[in-house]
Amino acid sequence: MNYIIDSNIWIEFFNRKNYFDSVSELLINNNVFMNKIILAELVPSAQLKKELELIECLSGIEVLELNIDWDEIIEIQIQSLKNGINKLGLLDIAIAQNARQNNLGLFTIDRHMILVCNLIGVECRSV
Repeated sequence: MNYIIDSNIWIEFFNRKNYFDSVSELLINNNVFMNKIILAELVPSAQLKKELELIECLSGIEVLELNIDWDEIIEIQIQSLKNGINKLGLLDIAIAQNARQNNLGLFTIDRHMILVCNLIGVECRSV
């Protein structure tokens, strides 16, 4: 399966070498996609810290178009709130929506992202 890798996994992968085998396998098999939200979360800090390895790695990953459907975002937020998922940001919903639109899974360790993925039918990988 192909995945969008959430920023929390990238941070763990580069800073602590956590999830090294999982991320490396996805990268080697070209099963990783990116979007501008995740790039915007990662690149500014990486540039300031001169983390060139991270920037180089990210630059080689195909970036998906964001086709944000705001009506769907509102509906996902309503369903999330109805299901007790209260601290979910709109950008997180947009990332999950982007994964669903492109028939991708999401690789994340964020508890709220896992809940919203389950809610909207996106495969979620957490290890």
